[in-house]
Amino acid sequence: GQLAAAAGSDVLWKPLNNHILMNTRDPSAAVRLSSLKALKELFEVIGEEYLVLLPECLPFLSELLEDNNPDVEAQCRRTLKFAEDLSGEDLDTFL
Repeated sequence: GQLAAAAGSDVLWKPLNNHILMNTRDPSAAVRLSSLKALKELFEVIGEEYLVLLPECLPFLSELLEDNNPDVEAQCRRTLKFAEDLSGEDLDTFL
């Protein structure tokens, strides 16, 4: 998270974000869970500026709301809640 914040540019954040999102489709629940934690940390550390990447995150988060692993689903809900609070938007309509 700190490295991405130091980069200070959504041009540099986009490849990192894409890599994290691709990992949310990993067969391993541990990888999916870690990916969600990393994504939430990026929203926490970078803040509102990172919301520019939220639209590309939403399809992945929508999938993870139905994950077979309850820990992954719960982390997805925490990540979405944080993004909603940060953006001031109700994201349910986008999921």
